[in-house]
Amino acid sequence: MTDTLQFIPLGGLNEVGMNCAVLICGDTTIAIDCGVTFTDEHGADMAHPDFEWLLTQRPKAIVITHGHEDHIGALPYLLRGLRAPIYAPPYAAALIEDRLAEHRLKDVDLRVSPAGSRERIGSISVERFAVHHSIADATGLILDTPVGTLVHTGDFKIESDPCEGQRFDRSRLEQLASKGVRLLLSDSTGATVEGRARLERDAEKALDRWIARSPNRVVVATFSSNAFRLRAALRIAREQGRKVCLLGMSVQKHTEVARELGLIPPIDSLLIAPEDVDSLPRDEVLIIAGGTQGEPSSALTRLAREEHSLVHVEAGDTVIFSSRVIPGHETAVFDVVNRFERRGLEVITRDEHPEVHASGHGSREEQRAMIRILKPRAFVPVHGTHHHRRRHLELAREEGIGQAELIENGSVLEVTKDAMRVVGSVPVGRVYVDGTEPLSAEVIGERRAMASGGLVTILLSLRGGRLRHPPRVISRGVFDAADRSRMERRIAEHVRNRLKGQRFFAPEDAEEVAIEVARRFLMQNHRKRPFVTADAGKEA
Repeated sequence: MTDTLQFIPLGGLNEVGMNCAVLICGDTTIAIDCGVTFTDEHGADMAHPDFEWLLTQRPKAIVITHGHEDHIGALPYLLRGLRAPIYAPPYAAALIEDRLAEHRLKDVDLRVSPAGSRERIGSISVERFAVHHSIADATGLILDTPVGTLVHTGDFKIESDPCEGQRFDRSRLEQLASKGVRLLLSDSTGATVEGRARLERDAEKALDRWIARSPNRVVVATFSSNAFRLRAALRIAREQGRKVCLLGMSVQKHTEVARELGLIPPIDSLLIAPEDVDSLPRDEVLIIAGGTQGEPSSALTRLAREEHSLVHVEAGDTVIFSSRVIPGHETAVFDVVNRFERRGLEVITRDEHPEVHASGHGSREEQRAMIRILKPRAFVPVHGTHHHRRRHLELAREEGIGQAELIENGSVLEVTKDAMRVVGSVPVGRVYVDGTEPLSAEVIGERRAMASGGLVTILLSLRGGRLRHPPRVISRGVFDAADRSRMERRIAEHVRNRLKGQRFFAPEDAEEVAIEVARRFLMQNHRKRPFVTADAGKEA
C-alpha cells in the first residue's frame, strides 16, 4: 500500500473539451475520461490529448463519467495502443459501442457501470453517484484511496426541480462529508456565471411557447446528446399537431439510443422522413436539427446555405437555437444565424432569449453548494479555461478551503493524507485528427506552410537520370492570377538551368535540387516562403 497518490490531467484544462486525467496510486493507474475537442486548426476535424505518456503507464482501467464527446470521443484512438476495461454509465456505454464499431475495434472490454455501482480497481475503489447534466446517466466519481476519499464531480449542475430521468445523489455526498473528503476535483465550466443555472424544465416551457407562436415550419437546433431536450421537443410536437423530422446523423443516433434506454417513449407515428417534409403544410412540421456550433457539414448549416437536398426552409419559418455557443465557434454560428435572417426567417437565440436554453453546467451558486455539501479538505478546479478555474478557485477559498491548487495539463499533483503539491510534469500535447486518422507532425507542418505561404509544385521529366523536358511549375496561393504564368515560367527556367547537363542517380536527388533552387529564387527575388514540392515521376 502507498501513502501517496498522483493526479495528472492530460487535457481539459485551459480549454473547453478534450477531458482526460490520470490517477496513480502505487501500482494502480486509472484514466478518467478520454475526450476530444472539435477544431478547424490545420484542416482537422478534432483533436485529442497526446496519449504517448499515458500508454507507458499501462492503465488498469478507463473510467468514463458520461457520454459527451469531450469525455468519450478519443477512446478509439487510445484503444489503438491499449487494451484495458472501460467502465461507463449506460447511455455513455451505448454511444461508445457505436463509436467502436465505426472504428472497427473489436474485443473491447466495455462494462456498464450505472450510478450507485462500485468497482475495485487495484488499490482504488470507484463508486459512482448521479448528477444533473445535459445528458442522461451523467455521474461523478467517489474514489476511495489509501490517502483518503477523492470526489471527481464530472460535469454537473444541481437542479431544484429536475425533470424525469434526472437525479442528484445529495444524500450520498452528505454521507461522504460526515466521514471526510480529502480532495474535491470539480467542474469549472460555469464558474463565471453568477447565481444558478436555468432549469431544464424552464427551457422546455420556453420551447413550448415559441413553437406554439410560430405560424410556419419550425427548426429546433439543440445538442443531440441532450435526451431530455429531445424528449421535450417531441412531446411538444405531438401536443401541437406537428410531425417531426430528425435531421442529421447525430440527432438520429441519440434519439435511437434514448429510445432503447427508455428515455423517450415510442414515436414512430410522429416521425417523417426528410423527403416527406415538403409535402406537409408548413405549420404541421417540426424539424430537430444537429449542428448548433455551425459545423460546415451539419444539417443546420446546409439548411442555412440552401444546400440540403431534401429539406428546405423559407421566409416566415422559425429557427430556435436551444443551445449555447461553445467558445471558439462564435464566427461559424453567427454566419448560420445571419444566413437564416437574410432569407427572412425568424431566429431565436440564447443571446436575446436566454430562456430557450438551460446549461448542463452549474453556475457559481451550484459550485458553491457542491463545496458546502462535501466540505473537502483540499480543492482543485478542473474542466475549463484558466479564467474559469481561477474564478472557481476563488470561490473555494471564500468557503475556507486552505489547500487549493490551480494546476495545468501535464502537472503532477501529489496528494498525501496531510499535504498536496505539484511535484513535476509529464509531456502533453494535442493530436489532430482528419476524418478518422491522426495527422502526423510532418503533415501538420506541410499544412501550416501551405496555409501561410501557398504551394509551388515542380514536375520533372527524367530519362537516364537526366532532364528530358523543361520542368513544369504549378503554383497556388503565391502569385496573383495576372502574374502567375509568368512567375511559374521564371521558376521553371531557373530549375532547368540548374538541372541541365547533370545526371542524377535517383529521382529524389533531382527533386531535392529543384526544391532548393525554387526556394532560393522565391526568397531572394520575392521574399516568399511557400511550401515547395517536386515530383520526378517515373523515368521513361
